[in-house]
Amino acid sequence: MNIIHSTFKAVAALTLGVGLSSCGNDWLDREPGTGVPEDKALVSSDNLNTARVGLYQAFKGRNSSYVDYYGAKYFVYAEMRGEDMQYNSEYGSARSSFWYRMEGNTPEDFNFSNSPWRSPLIVIARANRIIHAVNSGAVSSGIAASDSLTTLCRDEAKVLRAMAMFDLARIYGKPYTQDQGASWGAPIDTTLLNPEAKVMRSTVADTYKQVLKDLDEAIAGNLVARANTGYVNLWTAKALRSRVYLTMGNWQKALADAEDVIQNSPYQLWTASQYANAWSKDDANHGNEMIFEIVITSSEWTDREGIAYLYTEDTDAKGQASGYGDMVATKAFVDSLNTDLNDVRRDVWKVATSSAEKQAQIFGGLRVYLNKMPAVNGDSRLSNVPVMRLSEMYLNAAEAAFQAGNKTKAAQYLNALIANRTTTASRQVTAANLSLARIYMERRKELVGEGHRYFDALRRGETITRYTSEANRGWHEILNTDMQSYNTWTYTKQLPLIPIDEINGNSEIQQNPLY
Repeated sequence: MNIIHSTFKAVAALTLGVGLSSCGNDWLDREPGTGVPEDKALVSSDNLNTARVGLYQAFKGRNSSYVDYYGAKYFVYAEMRGEDMQYNSEYGSARSSFWYRMEGNTPEDFNFSNSPWRSPLIVIARANRIIHAVNSGAVSSGIAASDSLTTLCRDEAKVLRAMAMFDLARIYGKPYTQDQGASWGAPIDTTLLNPEAKVMRSTVADTYKQVLKDLDEAIAGNLVARANTGYVNLWTAKALRSRVYLTMGNWQKALADAEDVIQNSPYQLWTASQYANAWSKDDANHGNEMIFEIVITSSEWTDREGIAYLYTEDTDAKGQASGYGDMVATKAFVDSLNTDLNDVRRDVWKVATSSAEKQAQIFGGLRVYLNKMPAVNGDSRLSNVPVMRLSEMYLNAAEAAFQAGNKTKAAQYLNALIANRTTTASRQVTAANLSLARIYMERRKELVGEGHRYFDALRRGETITRYTSEANRGWHEILNTDMQSYNTWTYTKQLPLIPIDEINGNSEIQQNPLY
């Protein structure tokens, strides 16, 4: 059986829907229930909304035994391949060790449980079904047809399809800036296919062409412009398009979209006094910066496989289990944050409270546990998952403006962020002393743990340096030389291999270069 299209066939595993006019978000974390069979057309608002629910669920990537997309594995991949966070070999659960140690060497080592491959394809398949139903005029009854919510569903589907294709291309294809998109990217078929059809990957260039087409159409369509927690909106689409253009090195367009979001959206930067507490979804200022996040109301949505549980310390001060503590800040990153003790971004890192004496010996009493997804009523499984924040747009604007030759504007946007992160006036920059290195470092400090680091290093051809000697190893494990420091464009393991489950099911799929 073809795995891509057995995956696409999972559109049938959709959850029970709620009314499209509902303002609640509890549907975002429901487990799959009875679905709409594939031979039943999406002809009513109930059918369409059921499909919409299933689409957002696929974006989380929940399987019975793993979470392979934005619920967890996407973040694990992006952070563990970098140098700012590491696998906690002393106290971790080993759920993030695969990517940290670069363990895979053959196709058999890669599978759906450890690779962010399966769920993005399900997102694409479910989005295809919604878009086809609306564009074909099949939805002709119910509230959705009468108040234009059919087109809203279609345009949300285009945004999520674009994000899934973009993520697959970023993970499995070479950076656009390395070969101008010539390498293999994502399977981008946008039609309803026979489950046995064999689909090949398109190039990164063609993938990005389809991604931008989806985003352009969604932006010109019926997306809501207001803040809409838990759903993509107009500003999600524009922020994503800025991210795509930045990845492609199209500085002018990346800047234009970032400025549009900064100047015209309803979002605003958290102030320095708001920052530490605003990560809590119950905080009054939480929504100010959150352009798009996954909303959680039930601990069952990922149980203990979700990213918040992986970031949270393994036990609390009373010895009660609260998380796996699988990933911690590296010594080098902690040191970089501590160069400015007034930087409020230090406050989203926590000192270990369990086994305090032993952990103090390992971590030196420093803040190593990330708290950007703080527990709700003591349960880290209930925290929301940030996908896109306004601060990224300020960083996009600064980098794009600098690369486009406008250092004055670049300094303006970077200073706007810095002013809301520290009271140390000397941290401000000028057009004369601003450098790309400074912009990159601010980006690392601001977006750490949010799934950006490895992709940023890839698109810029940077060298990832975890440590170079025993003197600066910190609390890293002893790693092979090739894992201690490597260039993202020349490293043998630059790209992960396509999971063996896919290779076995689809003889036409193009594998990445073997190690």
